[in-house]
Amino acid sequence: MTSRLLDDRVVVVSGSTRGIGRAMVELFATEGARVVVNGRNAEEVAAVAGAIPAAVPFPGDLSDLPTITALVELLRSDFGRVDVLVNNAAISRRSALTRVTDEEWEEVIRINLTGPMYLTRAVVPLMKVQGRGVILNVISGAGTHGNAGFSSYGASKGGLVGLTMTWAQELTRFGIRTNALSPSALTDMMRQLPPELLDSMIERLASPEDVALVALSLVSDLGKLINGQIIGAGTPAGR
Repeated sequence: MTSRLLDDRVVVVSGSTRGIGRAMVELFATEGARVVVNGRNAEEVAAVAGAIPAAVPFPGDLSDLPTITALVELLRSDFGRVDVLVNNAAISRRSALTRVTDEEWEEVIRINLTGPMYLTRAVVPLMKVQGRGVILNVISGAGTHGNAGFSSYGASKGGLVGLTMTWAQELTRFGIRTNALSPSALTDMMRQLPPELLDSMIERLASPEDVALVALSLVSDLGKLINGQIIGAGTPAGR
């Protein structure tokens, strides 16, 4: 039997019931991974996981500390390891700077930035024991180039860039690679852009399945020499 790129590896993808996250878990499973499907809607999680062989459903908000603790306990008890963590879950709110509410700011930062920090902090000890692991942070051109009307989202994704570069330096000695994937794909989040901007770039956008292929190259041994990099997929918004 031909070896697959992710044979016997345990992969967690936060926010994997739709869009890019769903495309990732579907592709990773075909490459031999045992995937953990996550989302905040339990019915959606069950439906996606049920369609993927050997997938494990794990509903819940992975910016919530007790939920993260439960996930780590599951990884230890069911698998005894975790090989890949993809921090993909995110939300976006479109507001002009002067209309950004405190509640919006706190929610976006909590889910998009604090959540990945807490989740990665929790799974890295397992990776250290193994002597290997991969962390992939899904960012956005809003965090590297800006996007008018998306202050909270841009700040959260810019912060995730900083975490990527910091972890790449800090964790490499433990055999753990960290990179960022910056997709421009036609997703529900992308559809929040002004229609005139979206129309001008729609032909250059990648599909979620295209982005998943790039992610596969980064989390598998194909990307074993890649660390501390931002890899684009599709044409960034506004460029």
